Amino acid sequence: MSVFILKLVAVFSMLVDHIAYVLLLSGHLPRGTLYTLCRAVGRPAFVLFCFLLVNGFDKTHDRKKYLARLIAFAVISQLPFSLAFTAANYRALDTALFSFDLTTALPLFFPLAVYFFTVCERRFDPSLLWLAAAFALRCIRLEVGGVCLIGNKLNVFYTLAAAMAVMMCLDYLLSEDRSLPRAFFVLAALALELYFVQQSADYGLPGVALIVGMFCLGHSRALQLGFAALWCIYEYRKKPPNFCGAVCALPLIALYNGKLGKKLRAFFYLLYPLHLLMLGILFILLSK
Repeated sequence: MSVFILKLVAVFSMLVDHIAYVLLLSGHLPRGTLYTLCRAVGRPAFVLFCFLLVNGFDKTHDRKKYLARLIAFAVISQLPFSLAFTAANYRALDTALFSFDLTTALPLFFPLAVYFFTVCERRFDPSLLWLAAAFALRCIRLEVGGVCLIGNKLNVFYTLAAAMAVMMCLDYLLSEDRSLPRAFFVLAALALELYFVQQSADYGLPGVALIVGMFCLGHSRALQLGFAALWCIYEYRKKPPNFCGAVCALPLIALYNGKLGKKLRAFFYLLYPLHLLMLGILFILLSK
């Protein structure tokens, strides 16, 4: 089973999950057997995306560009994510609100500085602006005409980008040319970023833990699967249907053959913000 097939399965799973959730939020689908089934079908998606990120980390030719791409799509996806997944958007409200939490924003200048001196190697890189925008969106709440355009809950690309940064940090610490002072500042910046960003990101720190755990056990597919199974037990211990859905990702990962398959990278990246934007606009219009 190639990367392309795993991505197709993950995307199908994600779409079923998101459609069901938006239907629930907008009042078009009640909680019940159908909703529970759709959410269970959606649970393999994140596990598959985590495995694909770990696999991509090992095979990509440029990890810095990979990280920058994840950060960029965290920014691009935030408005569609807030639009689709804010429950208040589907109720008749009429407010205008803009707020910026400066106390949260100021400590994030340190991770930006570390990113500039380490990842960017003291040269300007467009990814630095994407990172600054990603941190800024974490501190902003914007509502216009009763519709939340930017909320405090962050999309899954924040989680994936943070996990990618952790993997890059671990890889650097294990390298022979590591510098202890530099390692200290990188670790401090990473800890600050995880604390301020991941506490409100989709899947949050447990999601980062799944990715980092699979990365650390990358020498053994069996150990990766075992760790993922334990994670599913912990994450969905109170929701058996979701657990059953999530573990369905494990045999698919076991069948992965190391091949890439078709290359449709732009399609898979753009699908996330585009389908959320379409779902949000459609059901907000139907609800108001």
